Amino acid sequence: MVKAAAVVTGDGSELQSLIDGLFFGEIPDFTVSAVVATERGSRALARSESAGIPGYEVDAAIFPNAATFTRALTAKLLDLDADIAILVGVEPEPEEGLYRAFAGRCVCLRIARGADTVSAAAVLADADGSEARRFGRVSVPAVPDESAAALHRRLTENGAGQLLSDALKQFMRDFH
Repeated sequence: MVKAAAVVTGDGSELQSLIDGLFFGEIPDFTVSAVVATERGSRALARSESAGIPGYEVDAAIFPNAATFTRALTAKLLDLDADIAILVGVEPEPEEGLYRAFAGRCVCLRIARGADTVSAAAVLADADGSEARRFGRVSVPAVPDESAAALHRRLTENGAGQLLSDALKQFMRDFH
């Protein structure tokens, strides 16, 4: 059984899609053994608790810079003995040390906002954090004056959550 730890910034809606897929056995020999939220009081922790998955906080706001946040986050993931790290919209973007620790074993759902669109790309990160492989991408048009929460909800409804589950299925086929 491959154990993954999911690191989540935001409400965990993409994580919920993954949890639902795990409930129905869509990814063989795979489990999410922990969820780590990067924001205090994250809704993602309530989602993990409801699914019986232990939840933890590594609150990015308490660290003075990205380097100390990355060290703390990496230490937590290593302490959890995760085989795979899943990064779901993580902000701030971790530095290279995390990707080195999980070289070839870090699947990311990266959210990017352009001038006219917002997109989510599921990637396998290389040891330096760059994209080693892209599993897929979805995007939605940006609407003027739309709240970040509404835009994120539309992105999730248009496939960002399913994209993460599909990426992990592909990763697990290659991992074995």
